[in-house]
Amino acid sequence: MANESNLKPIKNSKIARELQEKSVEKRKQNDKERKLLKDLLIERTKSKDLEEMIDNVIKRAKNTDKGFEVYRDTIGEKPKEKVEADVGITSIRVDIDE
Repeated sequence: MANESNLKPIKNSKIARELQEKSVEKRKQNDKERKLLKDLLIERTKSKDLEEMIDNVIKRAKNTDKGFEVYRDTIGEKPKEKVEADVGITSIRVDIDE
């Protein structure tokens, strides 16, 4: 696990650029694999299986908090997680000399 005591700064910008390019390529590959898996799951799920899965989700939503969260998130009602900051300014004085 990385922490500040074992991180080594990369002093060569060429090496840093190569590492960044490898990271981008790996991320693209992972995204393609996830999309392929999603497409295969959707394609292979039959309507009968899908109905059974939906019934199970509804049953779990009635009985458990986690089931309810899955149900809520699936129908698109997940609450937005946001941080609000109240920064008040009591007065602003602007002097403009022409």
